[in-house]
Amino acid sequence: MPHLVPDTPPQRVLAARNFVYTMGYGLYLTAGVLYFTEAVHLPAGQVALGLGMTGVVALVLGVTVGHLADRHGARGVYAVTLTVQALATSCFVLADTFWLFVVAVCAAAGARTAGAAARSPLIRHYGGDRPQEFRAYLRTVTNLGISLGAVLAGWVV
Repeated sequence: MPHLVPDTPPQRVLAARNFVYTMGYGLYLTAGVLYFTEAVHLPAGQVALGLGMTGVVALVLGVTVGHLADRHGARGVYAVTLTVQALATSCFVLADTFWLFVVAVCAAAGARTAGAAARSPLIRHYGGDRPQEFRAYLRTVTNLGISLGAVLAGWVV
């Protein structure tokens, strides 16, 4: 896959989705903490505690959803995780207390990790003869997306 654009339509869809998704994630990583500390006025210690709690939730959900994807099909489970993450992320604007913040970020981070677990079989399936090469291509797209998202967030901030 020495091309800039993947060969097959499913690979192009996964790569485009990955780019848009990781750009948004780069925005979130850069501006999310500032939003909750400056706009919502949560103390930095509470934001750190809430983000730490998300790690535990994400760890548990990643493994659990990976098993669901194996049993019920990765494509449908992946679509559900993306929907849950979009809804949870949109709830950030409603999170004006510590516990609402924790629920929103745990749901978003859990869905993000679960989505990664559900996406792996899709990469294996649509990766063609060399899925590891397609996975590396997606990692490059991820790095580019997060970098551009961080630059956009820096410009906005």
